[in-house]
Formats: sequence, C-alpha cells, structure tokens
Amino acid sequence: MGIESRHFKEELQELLDSRLDLEARLEVEKHLQSCEECRRELEALRWTKRFSQQQYAAEAVPAKLEENILAALNLEDRRSGRGTVFPWSWWPQPRAILAYGLLLFVAIALVLSYFILRVPSEKSPELASQPKVSITPETSKSESTSKPELASPPALSSKPLMSAKPKLPSKPKLFTKPKLVAKPALPSQVARDYRNYKGEKLRLMLETEDVREMEEFFSEAGIPFRTRVFDLEMMDYRLVGGRVHQLINRQSALFVYRGKGNRIVVCQMYPGQVTKLPAGAVRRENKGIQFYIYRVNGMTVAFWQEGAVTCVLTSDIDPEEVIQLAFAKAVKI
Repeated sequence: MGIESRHFKEELQELLDSRLDLEARLEVEKHLQSCEECRRELEALRWTKRFSQQQYAAEAVPAKLEENILAALNLEDRRSGRGTVFPWSWWPQPRAILAYGLLLFVAIALVLSYFILRVPSEKSPELASQPKVSITPETSKSESTSKPELASPPALSSKPLMSAKPKLPSKPKLFTKPKLVAKPALPSQVARDYRNYKGEKLRLMLETEDVREMEEFFSEAGIPFRTRVFDLEMMDYRLVGGRVHQLINRQSALFVYRGKGNRIVVCQMYPGQVTKLPAGAVRRENKGIQFYIYRVNGMTVAFWQEGAVTCVLTSDIDPEEVIQLAFAKAVKI
C-alpha cells in the first residue's frame, strides 16, 4: 500500500518516540509533507506528551527510604514480641471468670424469685367482667331459676367531643442568603467568548480593517491602557473589528482576526498578571516571553504578559498555528 493511499497512526507515535528505523522514518516524514490530517494528529500527540511530562514529572526517591522502612519494621517486630507470651493469651483471666460467674448467679436468682413470689390475681378478667345478679326473698322459684337479663350497654355520653387543638401559626422562615455562584476560570471564560462570537451571540461595536482606527476606538471608549492591535496580514490574517468587553470582573479590549477558510482568531487584552492563572497550563517561551497555553473544549487559549496587561489569543484552529500567531503578536515590555 502506497504512502498516499493511507494515513499513519501507530507510526506517528513511534516517530515521536524515535523508535522508527531510517527507512520508515523517511516514509512517514514524506507523507507528512502532503497530509494535513496526519500533521494535526502528530501535533496532538506531541501536545499530549509535553503536557504529561509537565503534569506528571517523575520524582526522585527520598534518600535512606529503604533504610527507614526496615528500621520501622524491626521496631514493630520488637514491640509485638514483648506482648505475646502464649498464642492463647486472649483467654480471660481467672478474676474476670469469677466476676462473670457471680453476675450469672445473681441474674438466675432474680428470675426465680419473680416466678415464686408472684401473687396470682383474685379473679380472672373473664369472671370479673360478667354482670352480678341479686335474688330477693320475693322472687319466685321460677324467676330465680330463669336466666338473668343481660345488662344494657351504657348510654353514650352526651358531652360534645373535644375539637382538635388549633394549629399554631408556623414561624416565619428566616431570610437565607442567596448562594454564591462560582465564577468561571479565565481560560474557560475567554473560550466561551470565542464560542459566543462565532455563534453570533457576541457583536462587534466597530467593524474595521484599520488597526489605527481600532486602537483609537478603544482609547475613546475608556480603555485605561494602551492597546496594540497589530496587522497580521503576513500570516494571512486580517482585522475584522472589535468591542469593549467585560471579561468576568474586568474590562477588556476584544478584537477579531479572520484568515483563509473563515478561520477566526479572537484576541483580548486586560489588566492582570499571568501568574494568577489557574494550574494546568503548558508553558512555552519565545523571545524571552513566557506563554501559558490551555486546551479548553477543543480550543487553544494562549496567555502572555505585556507590562501590566495580560494578552490572550483564542481559536479552534490547529494548536501550533495559534501558538505561532501569539509568538508573532507578543511584544516584550
């Protein structure tokens, strides 16, 4: 099968790990020159490897670790050896056995005294419940031998039933403070701004291709710092426009570039420090500038510092292309 009729998968990982022989490596590199899909796959593997090396770097074993473990085990063996005389040492002591026997004897005596000394009731409840019949001297023999009339059931009480107690009014509920909603992290928020712009949910206040006009707009709109809206036509991207934006709890200057194939890149500038960004960034350096790069829901977010201002570039295009655009735009101050 020729190199143009298939894509490489396992070979890309082996190329990244330098496990291919010379012939196979030349074949893969020749294929990468003409296949954009495999180049993207290789960049994704390179990204994952770099991220894993930074997040899960191997740590050196502490000195004398083995010696400390053996010393702790020997100490535990000496302690357990002192307290163990016989394997059946869990059996109770003679004094405890005597106490248990005395308690058992007292319990049996109490049970027997209950059955022996109990006085039977004078009448059974069945006899006590039957009505009494009194016979007078005037009563005839036939009447005395006749069956006594059963007592009529007692009349029901004419007293009205007590109504249920009225329910007391429930205590008014105390005012509860509203729950505070956690604010999204900056990388997630700028990724959301990019998605909102691309979905036409975030409108531009000024549409222009003139970088000077864009900078003047930000200055007149009250942006408290100098914005640098550079021309990126050398990298096949042109300015589209911008807006004064609210990035979480700070004001930012947001402007958009568009490239071939309707590829979009959104840049924001705001007062802040990259040192306060959340953990998880892959760090790259170019021209003495540190770049903090995140991947958020298929988007690449690259931060860097320019004086007291933080700049960030966001796009869903190839991650390495976003990083190279950030390198081209960044200025060391």
